[in-house]
Amino acid sequence: MSDPHRTHPYGRSADDVRRRDLRARRTRRFRITQIAVFSVAAVMLLGVGAYAIGQLRAPNPAPGVIATKTFGRAEPEVTCPEAGAVPAAPEDVTVNVLNGTGRSGFAGRVSESLADRGYTAGKVGNTSQASGAAVIVYGPSGYLAAQSVLAQVGTAELTLDGRDDASVDLLLGDGFSDLAGSGAAEKALGTPVATPEGCG
Repeated sequence: MSDPHRTHPYGRSADDVRRRDLRARRTRRFRITQIAVFSVAAVMLLGVGAYAIGQLRAPNPAPGVIATKTFGRAEPEVTCPEAGAVPAAPEDVTVNVLNGTGRSGFAGRVSESLADRGYTAGKVGNTSQASGAAVIVYGPSGYLAAQSVLAQVGTAELTLDGRDDASVDLLLGDGFSDLAGSGAAEKALGTPVATPEGCG
């Protein structure tokens, strides 16, 4: 039986030689693994680079055309009424009356007058947003309700906002004195409304 600790011909023991061989094999395996990983990474980088170059060289299907981008909240769109539709009946309309004048209690008096004509009284208060005679503010589903209030006011600026119900705000400006006569209002309530902008 050979002695494992005998001296190797090169002056090292057999154990030293085995350990050196093991280290050499581990080093080779580690280097092979490194080379494989680096090769795969290089191939992937080349692929990504080739794709990027291809995208840059690809022709624009619509040269000179930039896609439209929207920022912030989208503008509300009114629900289009049917052809020949008339303003909403007063009993189907809730009106918030806001006073933009210096006349004390003015919004309350106008709200009571509208209630006498069949409208549902909503909020009563003040506003700094009124201009001209009056402003009528309504949501996408409130166009016919806004036309109904317009029939009572006679003249007003109509403004669309994003509310999710059919209520109407009536903002009274310094140019507003009183509601239209009941006869004129009744006639306007039976007249088909104008087609809102954006409706065919």
